[in-house]
Amino acid sequence: MTAATRDSAPPSETEGTDRGLERLVFFSDAVIAIAMTLLAIELPLPEGDDDTARWRSLGELLTGEYLSFLLSFVVIGAFWWVHHRLFQRVARMGPWIAWLNLLFLFTIVVLPLATRLHREEGAEQVGVVAYATVVVAVGVSLLLLLWQLHRAGLLRPDSPPGTVTGTARAIAAPVFAFAISIPIAFVSTTAAQYTWLLPVVVLVVVRGYHRWRRV
Repeated sequence: MTAATRDSAPPSETEGTDRGLERLVFFSDAVIAIAMTLLAIELPLPEGDDDTARWRSLGELLTGEYLSFLLSFVVIGAFWWVHHRLFQRVARMGPWIAWLNLLFLFTIVVLPLATRLHREEGAEQVGVVAYATVVVAVGVSLLLLLWQLHRAGLLRPDSPPGTVTGTARAIAAPVFAFAISIPIAFVSTTAAQYTWLLPVVVLVVVRGYHRWRRV
């Protein structure tokens, strides 16, 4: 085969798959970025007839609507980071990957709606339960994606040992915290929302323990 023939030959299946994987990652990043942007679109501004009233309104927003925005921004950012790190270890596209990734993105774009419901109904069961349910759905969809990547052997051979288990644990921690908050919300919505901090507390304790062991 001449050089000209090789240059005009159609791309191989591997090259096409690599481009498909690259497009999937770019598309996912764009959708997640849009979802994070949508969180801020309907944030209210401080109101009041004078500076004192406006400062008071700002203080109420910081502990209400703005706090819900920050929570969702952190949640989406955390799931994006896991998704980003995971696909750095993916070698090629495979069966069901595009569809499972779309399912993950679907749950991500629903999160701004759940955030709005939580802002408006934060003290009520419906706001807490709906928000927690959507976050659990995001995590479960990402776990399904991870499971399919592992089952189909699509991860790169040079992936570090424990890539799958480490990623699964990173996803499972917030899923567990938000899942247990759902039944708790029917008793106390305040207590349910405090359980969302469990992954952060566990992370701080674990890191502190490892640092203590190194001393």
